[in-house]
Amino acid sequence: MGGEVGHTKLDLDVIKRMGTGLGNVKKAFEGLEKLTQKYGDDFGQADLAEKFEDFAGNWEIKREELTAEIDTLAKIAKAAAEAYEDIDHQLAEAIRDAQDPKAPRKGK
Repeated sequence: MGGEVGHTKLDLDVIKRMGTGLGNVKKAFEGLEKLTQKYGDDFGQADLAEKFEDFAGNWEIKREELTAEIDTLAKIAKAAAEAYEDIDHQLAEAIRDAQDPKAPRKGK
């Protein structure tokens, strides 16, 4: 490995799709019905209904936490893709300027 430099190749489309996909998962989680509203009356035995309500309540709390985390990851993925894209454009412009410093620059 003498003299070799490590390179990282980023697929911006994959990162963007990941952000979009996570956003879709978040929307799906937000759209789920509350379990107790849907199945609460289906249990004949009070003990079983109570256990199910406990489970459904815990699931609701965990789903809200998971939804918030998914939203954060979606935002991070989108911001990362934008940042990498911006850096790529800046580097390309710097290379062009280094090759022809007298060429007019965009935005200036």
